[in-house]
Amino acid sequence: MTFRLAVFLSLICGLGACGFQLRGSNLQALQHSQVYVQSNGANALAKEVKIQLQNADVTPVKSVSDAKYIINLSNESFDRRVLSVSPQTGKVEEYEITYRASLSITGSDGDTILKSEPVTAVTDYTFDEDAVLGKFEEERVLRDDIVRHAASNVLRRLQAVTE
Repeated sequence: MTFRLAVFLSLICGLGACGFQLRGSNLQALQHSQVYVQSNGANALAKEVKIQLQNADVTPVKSVSDAKYIINLSNESFDRRVLSVSPQTGKVEEYEITYRASLSITGSDGDTILKSEPVTAVTDYTFDEDAVLGKFEEERVLRDDIVRHAASNVLRRLQAVTE
């Protein structure tokens, strides 16, 4: 028993010593930065970015003039396409949902920090005609999840360009 405990403790110390840490919303570097989120047709993504900033104790500023970094989000769209069809019945079995938006980041002086880049996220789900109402609800939940994932990508890009 003592040997197992010693091995376990040495593994934990080894992981800590090599700099390993779980991925998360590590936005401490942005806590004292003034971030403004601007939406031009990407309202769901802008709302989720603001929520994730607030969850990380980074309060978005209310005006562009107060901002050090301006996140510009635009051209939000969802696409749904058939991913697979049943060979016996010819009915849809799977759909793929693709989310797209554009991201650019500018500084308070108007200089472009990050040129317009696409933000994309893709997921798929099975479709069953016998459970249509449930599958529509599943699609709505997946769309919300995709937007959360895209917002996390936006914040990681912001953190990368501000370090």
